[in-house]
Amino acid sequence: MRPLLFILYFSLVSMPALYANACETLLDAPGAVILNAEPVILSPQGEGSHTSSFITYLSRLLDARLIGDEHLVRFSEGLEDGKVVNPISEVEATDFKLSVQRSGLEYLIQSGGFDSDVLLYWAREKLFERGVVRVQRKEVHTKTQIPIQLMEFQEIPAGEFWMGEEGKKRKVRIEKPYEMARFQLTQWQWTKVVGENPSEFIYGPESIEVEIDGKKIRMQPNHPVEKIAWDDVHDLFLPKLNALSNKDDSLIYEVIPDHIQGALYDLPTEEQWERAARAGTDTVYSFGDDEAELPKYAWFSKNANGSTHVVGLKLPNAFGLFDMHGNVQEWVKDKSGSDHVVRGGGWHLNAKPLRSAGRGSWGADSCGNYVGFRPLRTNP
Repeated sequence: MRPLLFILYFSLVSMPALYANACETLLDAPGAVILNAEPVILSPQGEGSHTSSFITYLSRLLDARLIGDEHLVRFSEGLEDGKVVNPISEVEATDFKLSVQRSGLEYLIQSGGFDSDVLLYWAREKLFERGVVRVQRKEVHTKTQIPIQLMEFQEIPAGEFWMGEEGKKRKVRIEKPYEMARFQLTQWQWTKVVGENPSEFIYGPESIEVEIDGKKIRMQPNHPVEKIAWDDVHDLFLPKLNALSNKDDSLIYEVIPDHIQGALYDLPTEEQWERAARAGTDTVYSFGDDEAELPKYAWFSKNANGSTHVVGLKLPNAFGLFDMHGNVQEWVKDKSGSDHVVRGGGWHLNAKPLRSAGRGSWGADSCGNYVGFRPLRTNP
């Protein structure tokens, strides 16, 4: 179970076409909307996928308060089990308005054609947005709290592996095990250590203001920190974190609960990063060679919608590391000529650069809204 920290931060029945053949028809065709017993006419909607139209329809049900948190939880849990379930139960359908909605939703669900990954992400983001925290499949409903992802580390075993692109692979041996952060460093974690948030993606479903050292700082706390140069990581964040480690300052335990005094935090080398990313595999991706599986493991141009996302929402690799194939790219210790190397995929990239062997490089003082990092830890 992830360690979580909690911090404080400061109606529709639509049948536009009776049992339409698809969500587009349900939302596009003119028809009566029953809201507080007053008919309203839906304006025509532009054409879109079944998935986006279905999301729009569910959003309207939420806005009209015909469905709520418990329906989102039911819908999300069904998707986690690989099924698109009706958020309105049969028991609730004894109410006339819910009965109509349940029947319409059921017809649409049976029509199929949905992107379950997109639906699941939307449901989870809505739960965050509405202040619903889910821990070990138990629901906690609150309007004043949001879960904060703390820093966790995973031991990566020593051993040999094949590194690099097909046709250019070389055998590398890692002599000693090491610890790698399971998640990309988040906006909240960076801000707690440095005292400011450089990230561009501070507004969105999880946007809050956090008071740190008497200053209110805007952030999406569980999104990866970005807009940080290699110099910022190497010369600012890591020295501050290691100073806290050496002093055994209480602040470090707020960010890293299992910290051991004197632990050294650093950037991984390319070899350490790729060993962790491959997770014992010799395939194109850590999960195999099938690009079609990528949306289950990564945020990239196909599914990211032009933004970073909460860390850890996608599936981990076999070593238990999340977002290695996509969310933000990650700085590593190595140089490439006069530049420094970045590894991993980003929300802005297509599938090819997301390969386990994919790499790029930037100047040490360069930064972008698609580059972050994850630290490595060596215990005393």
